[in-house]
Amino acid sequence: MAMRMRLVYALMIVAVLAGTVWLRVADPVFLQALRSLAFDTYQRLQPSSYNDNTAVRIVAIDDESLDRIGPWPWPGEVMAALLADVADRGAAIVAFDVPFPHGDDEAFAATVAASPSVLPVVLTNLPTDDPVPPAKASFVFSGDDPLPYMPSFANVATNGPALDAAAAGLGAITRPTSGDGVFRRLPLVSRIGSTILPALALEVMRVAQGAGSYTLTASADGGGWSFGRPPGITGIAVGDVAVPTDPDGGMRLDLRPANPAAHVPAWQVLEGTDDGATIAGRIVVVGLTAAAHADFRSTPLEASITRVELQAEAIEHILSGRTVTRPGHALAIEIGVVVVVGLLLAWLLPRLRLVAGVAASVVAIAGIAVAGWFAYRDLGLVFDPTWPVLSVWVLAALAALLLHRRLEARRAEIRAAFGGALSPAAIDAVMVRPDRLVLGGETRELTVLFCQIRNFAAITEQLEPRDLVAFVNRIYTATSDAILAHHGTIARNMGDSLLAFWNAPLDDEEHAANACRAAAAVLRDMRGIDAGLGDGSIPGEESAWEAVGIGVATGNCVVGNLGGGERFDYTAIGDDVGLAARLESLSRFYGVGMVVGEATVDAMTEPRVLELDLVRVRGRRRPLRLFTTVEAIDADAATLDQLAPIHAAMIACFRNRDWDGAEAALHDCRAFGVRGLTTFYSLYRTRIATFREIAPSNDWDGADATTLQ
Repeated sequence: MAMRMRLVYALMIVAVLAGTVWLRVADPVFLQALRSLAFDTYQRLQPSSYNDNTAVRIVAIDDESLDRIGPWPWPGEVMAALLADVADRGAAIVAFDVPFPHGDDEAFAATVAASPSVLPVVLTNLPTDDPVPPAKASFVFSGDDPLPYMPSFANVATNGPALDAAAAGLGAITRPTSGDGVFRRLPLVSRIGSTILPALALEVMRVAQGAGSYTLTASADGGGWSFGRPPGITGIAVGDVAVPTDPDGGMRLDLRPANPAAHVPAWQVLEGTDDGATIAGRIVVVGLTAAAHADFRSTPLEASITRVELQAEAIEHILSGRTVTRPGHALAIEIGVVVVVGLLLAWLLPRLRLVAGVAASVVAIAGIAVAGWFAYRDLGLVFDPTWPVLSVWVLAALAALLLHRRLEARRAEIRAAFGGALSPAAIDAVMVRPDRLVLGGETRELTVLFCQIRNFAAITEQLEPRDLVAFVNRIYTATSDAILAHHGTIARNMGDSLLAFWNAPLDDEEHAANACRAAAAVLRDMRGIDAGLGDGSIPGEESAWEAVGIGVATGNCVVGNLGGGERFDYTAIGDDVGLAARLESLSRFYGVGMVVGEATVDAMTEPRVLELDLVRVRGRRRPLRLFTTVEAIDADAATLDQLAPIHAAMIACFRNRDWDGAEAALHDCRAFGVRGLTTFYSLYRTRIATFREIAPSNDWDGADATTLQ
């Protein structure tokens, strides 16, 4: 009976773990709503308070201003007068939260140009006729490209060319991005296509400092969470101001209640009855608060607050230096806490009575909630206290106890199998999820790279043994470093050749592209070996990098631990492994460093390749198209970009039996003087001349008569 209870207990823990962990990783909407509720609760428990000495003031176009001055929208001369009066009172910056869709008034534009003004542009997915205005500042990227992570919009509503050109800055305003419409976060950057637009509050910071650029820092982790930092934007800097952000470039706000009593009514500014000292030296935000015209938002603190108030709060938040962020590794930390506390609970609960067990569970839950609150209040860090951690703790604890020995054995097996085949980071990644590893053998789509030193017999005869070993080691080091840096697995090193593959044991959605990048890196590294070879002579080759050939092929292969006795290697077998070697043998024939198979190119998202030939492969019905990548050719990118369409036209004309067109295109290709394609173009010149004399048969499909064995 005791054994049966232990089994039931274990099965229950496994079921809870499978369900709750999967649910947290899937992160459905209701879990996101619970996290938002926790953040809202933190805000309500300790909201920020209004600071009378704040550097930000609101000039409010309120109901009384509309009664005194006239209905909204005000004509350009009134807005020009308002701006001039605010500027005359010594405002440091004047930011408008009011868009001017018909801003064609010359007087207003002149006043905007004469004042340190920031105007809004409205980002929308609705149709507009407005073009994206020219950027007022440049954007510098640190790390990875941030564009894929930031919010994207289809169109923009501007203030008209005259006003936008006159303004010192243009800042974006958007609708709330949360599903419930509650304003919690401000997108600091958004984009339309590849054009980045800063938020109004961020643009105010730039203009106030006289900065000319923004620096966006982004990081990627291979496209997955891995229970760690999510890929995305990590921070934005402008001038002396640096703001940590969420992965989409958003900033969480430390909100405060609205304070309409601190607003300066627009009518007082226009009539000169305000206290000018409240404006002097401050950032002034001009916006609508009139009930019939203002844009009202909902926040965790208030059901209705004007957008201009939120703009002022955002600027105050940035100026305060206080950050409210969810750390990049928050999920990893939360899971770590679950495991640690869960281990203790799993050990205690079977040994405690019901009341004591419930008390221990309540203490654990309360401890998580209190720790989350203090992290928010004292450190400005947002952790999720709502996740049902109790069941995860119990589950994680028991699962860890049962699987501890098996896990250690599995780790030892992984180290033995991949000690020299994977980079240390890749081995660590395999150890994180060893259950995904199938050493016994499995069929996977792989991209295979075969690299061989050409004319190795002659090199062996010419070089002294010590020099030969040094030469081979330098080539192997450069090759293996490039493969491991691009997430490849080294299968075999055969002295004069090396076999590697991608997409095993770890999944790699970009396995074809990564293999080609690694091959191009190998060829680049080979060019640096010449300096250490004395006169640079290699038997049969002009330089060291030409002494290496590479073939890359993609297809289904069997991968696993292969061998016998006590000797096993994690390697791959299959038709495409042999194909990669055959493609390498053609690299010298075409005079290029790398030959890539058709399936590899098809597996790449945006291949940058030049087609080489169409050949028949024994055992395959249709001919195989061969390519080389642009990155593998020793020429500048601009030249290759110009060459590519002419090169493609030459291949097309050749296969269509248009010898004159092919010869003309070939002449244009050779005019670029790309050294890495000299042999290839000479080959096609010979083929064209031959076919002029001896026409191919009527059923010729453009394939070369040679068949790959």
